[in-house]
Amino acid sequence: MATASQTNGSQTQNGGKRNGQQKRTGKQSATQLSAQHGYSPSKKGKTKVQLPAPTRSAYPRKLEFASSNWKKLQEALQMNDKPKAADRSGQPKCEPVGAAKQWPKPVTKKPDVWFDGVDPMLLEPQVGIAAKSKLTVSNGLVKQGSFDKPTRTIGMDCEMVGVGPEGRESVLARVSIVNAMGHCIYDKFVKPREQVMDYRTSVSGVRPKDLENAEEFSVVQKEVSDLLEGRILVGHAVHHDLKVLFLSHPRKKIRDTSAYRPFRAMFGGRTPSLKRLSERILGVKVQEGEHSSIQDAQAAMRCYTLYKRQWEEDIRVGRQRVALQRTQAAVQQS
Repeated sequence: MATASQTNGSQTQNGGKRNGQQKRTGKQSATQLSAQHGYSPSKKGKTKVQLPAPTRSAYPRKLEFASSNWKKLQEALQMNDKPKAADRSGQPKCEPVGAAKQWPKPVTKKPDVWFDGVDPMLLEPQVGIAAKSKLTVSNGLVKQGSFDKPTRTIGMDCEMVGVGPEGRESVLARVSIVNAMGHCIYDKFVKPREQVMDYRTSVSGVRPKDLENAEEFSVVQKEVSDLLEGRILVGHAVHHDLKVLFLSHPRKKIRDTSAYRPFRAMFGGRTPSLKRLSERILGVKVQEGEHSSIQDAQAAMRCYTLYKRQWEEDIRVGRQRVALQRTQAAVQQS
């Protein structure tokens, strides 16, 4: 059996071998580890050592604190910010590739007149054949993107020329019809049956060349009559237009802007001209110089559509009042 001294000697020898192996493997001490990873070896729990804050660049708060190099840099930047010179054509020079484009902001124009209080109204670009009207985009007599076919309500206006002695008698020369949205659905020149003595171009806008290949009166009369059938007719002093067409229309289906009482009340009870009525209600100037039957029909229709609800209510109440009066009269007679 080995003695205790031998056993202790062997353990000491083995421990020395282990320590030698640990030293040879390069195991680091606690001090070395704390220095490498930023921990304090004197405290338990490995308290982290605060590292120095990184260096940051800062702009000088005042110009007098800036160095000469900083001032030169600011001068160079200001020179680059100057607007580019334009070439001879007045257009700015091209920007370098990669530069951010500055797109111009879209310009939105506020319309002068609104249709039904919601949609902006734009004017119909197509005007007529020869007599050019004064229609402009800002007039607001046609509803954009609306129905351009005949509607239950249509507006009509005619232009006349003079025949007979000194051209005093008026005959039909042009007839234009628009729908409730202001779109022109019918526009034709009419060939007079008699020799024209006065074309009244300054007012009617009709010229001799407009009537050279014009339609026959009988054809126009038939086409207009078919359009009026069963529809509400709007116009300004529309009885004059029906007279030159030799047509009649039921009174209950006529809306005459020259005879509507609220319109007349705006002018002290007098009959307003279409020019003054349009300017007062719509803010649109019509009949400046040569007239256009398309524009006049559109203006009358627009005046009607603005007051349509009140107008139709007045008619309904009036009819009820008349019916009541007739009933009372019949009862009294019996």
